[in-house]
Amino acid sequence: MLIPHVSQRRINRLIADDGRSFMLALDAHNFSAKANNVDRTVSAVPRMAELGLDAVLVPYGISCRKAEELRDVALVLRCDASTDVFDPTVPDTQIVNSALDAVCVGADAVVVMTFMGAAHAPKIQDATQTLRREASEYGLPLIVESLPYSYAGTGDEGSNPDNVAVAARFAEELGADIVKTRLTGTDADARILKAVTVPVVALGGPKTDLAGYLAYVSRCLDAGAAGVAVGRNIVDDPDPVAKVAALSAIIHSGATVDQALAIYKQK
Repeated sequence: MLIPHVSQRRINRLIADDGRSFMLALDAHNFSAKANNVDRTVSAVPRMAELGLDAVLVPYGISCRKAEELRDVALVLRCDASTDVFDPTVPDTQIVNSALDAVCVGADAVVVMTFMGAAHAPKIQDATQTLRREASEYGLPLIVESLPYSYAGTGDEGSNPDNVAVAARFAEELGADIVKTRLTGTDADARILKAVTVPVVALGGPKTDLAGYLAYVSRCLDAGAAGVAVGRNIVDDPDPVAKVAALSAIIHSGATVDQALAIYKQK
């Protein structure tokens, strides 16, 4: 039987015509006990889609319950979850959904997390390969969120750009069509992005003020990132719709940080 790799139509749903992708991570319930603002943000997705949001990363439950709110964006099914959501460091993960589940909810892609160099890395890598094979059978793109050692990655080898570059390329070799990983917003990102030949989107980013975060995203794009996959920096913002408008202006319209700040204040 001829097995397709991925559907270009689905890739085109994830990445806009300008080659950029603006993803919103609404999957915090799979990894944290502190996800109070997710439902508020889900209800605002239709407005965010009008402003340029391309895709959402969601768990199975939200994909089923909120189909109407999510109909105007690409849907990426989060197929893994923390083994202990009460531990904010995300100590280990497990697969909780399959590529067939993604097909059933009408998803355009699947996403899974890996921690290269962690004690549990072999288990996660094996699970990722299983998901890749399943996704290929249905033509679903695979997004691999690849981080060295751990999710936290602050002040340790997990945040070293050289290590991130190795982890990002390893995700590509596992079969990722898009890599989601930690970027710095500095010149060091060039080492990470040069190591990978598939699109790379920056995950999350630092907790900082609005201007600082917009500048971070702008620098990531200037370095060559294909886009961002933002969670709490939008979900926990006092005005998530305004934050999406400002970020979309940078991602899809080439706005400066000052222009994006003005857009935020106008919303």
